[in-house]
Amino acid sequence: MDQVNKRKMILFTCTYYSEMDDLRLHQCIKTLTDPKYGASHIPFVVVDGSPPDIHEFLKSSCPDAIICKEQRKLCGKGGALREAAMVASSLVDLYSSSKSLTDNSMNNGENISKESDEVWLCWQEAEKSDMNRCWMDEVLPNIKTGDNVIVPSRETESFQNSYPIEQFHSESYGNLYLNCLMKKELENINGKSQGQTMAPQIVDIDWHFGPFAFRRKLLNLWVDYKGTSYDAQVVPVIAAIRKGYKINSGIEVTFKLDEKMKEQEEGSIDFIEKRLYQLNDLDPKVKRFWKKPLYC
Repeated sequence: MDQVNKRKMILFTCTYYSEMDDLRLHQCIKTLTDPKYGASHIPFVVVDGSPPDIHEFLKSSCPDAIICKEQRKLCGKGGALREAAMVASSLVDLYSSSKSLTDNSMNNGENISKESDEVWLCWQEAEKSDMNRCWMDEVLPNIKTGDNVIVPSRETESFQNSYPIEQFHSESYGNLYLNCLMKKELENINGKSQGQTMAPQIVDIDWHFGPFAFRRKLLNLWVDYKGTSYDAQVVPVIAAIRKGYKINSGIEVTFKLDEKMKEQEEGSIDFIEKRLYQLNDLDPKVKRFWKKPLYC
């Protein structure tokens, strides 16, 4: 728990692996154990829905991580993400409770509550091992006063060189589309007086990257949205924008995808079709939510 106090960050993710020889399973273990990626420097919560033998293998391989069995099997990735976010949030409560026993200040309860609300809950896919380094070295030092949500963006050269070429192009296209859409919707919001909070101007967002972080006080934005897939990651970002929270999407990271993953995916029809599915499933949901009533 000292790591929560020192860095004010907790990482969380969800996983599912059906085969013991899945490259992603072994990349996940690297994320959680390899000092090269900064493993164990920040508390890491994993909600895993894998079959029992793989789940136990993952737990035994990663003793420093907090690995929990997924409870709600029918809610997809979104449900597991929400479970992981709630477990990560509960760690903050555990730390605060232990601190209150040793802190004798008169305003202890109020101070601890405020401090707990300011802790960053940081999501990343478990296979994005290099993101551990990016949180510590590139994101944390560049957070600005008043930031409520962080959506890091990939530095173009690192993105293009380390990703499968098809993914680089599909996600670049998706980002261009969603940022064009965002600018139009922000103009509409700021041009109308319908009692809605004035939306700020936002730097282009790397919508298809994946990692994001939010102050613990905004937990409800993610746990109250009931999406079951990638939308559970990004739709709450739009909710935060529409509610007037400060979004920092200008922090650039030099994240590099592992070479073995690029080798496996580049030129693979299965992975190319996965990228097409992501564009055709996620992007329309994002578009629709700009006009839907807020759920929170």
